Amino acid sequence: MAKKIVHLSFCLAIIWIVSASVLSNHVDAQETVNPASATESMIDFKVLTGLIVESLVFSIVGLVILMIGYKVFDFVTPYHLDKQIADENNIAAGMALAGVLIALGLIVAAAIG
Repeated sequence: MAKKIVHLSFCLAIIWIVSASVLSNHVDAQETVNPASATESMIDFKVLTGLIVESLVFSIVGLVILMIGYKVFDFVTPYHLDKQIADENNIAAGMALAGVLIALGLIVAAAIG
């Protein structure tokens, strides 16, 4: 049950990161409006495809870094995190892991951004 929740939260995190980065609006303050380009398509699909690929790559890199951080934290602690959280319902171990993952996630997000 706990593994299903972890997999579901990873999937939701990936979906949220990809959708947030795809839907973010990149605006150039120096951009001028050209009346001749008004007849062109409003969506540049080459740019959109590049943004989607970039978002997927950064999402995968971010999740890999978070998984490595999880394994390092699991190695450093004197107990096995999976066993403590899933089997023994150790809330303190879960909160410590959540704090480490949030801190590492903020660092990764700042580095990628």
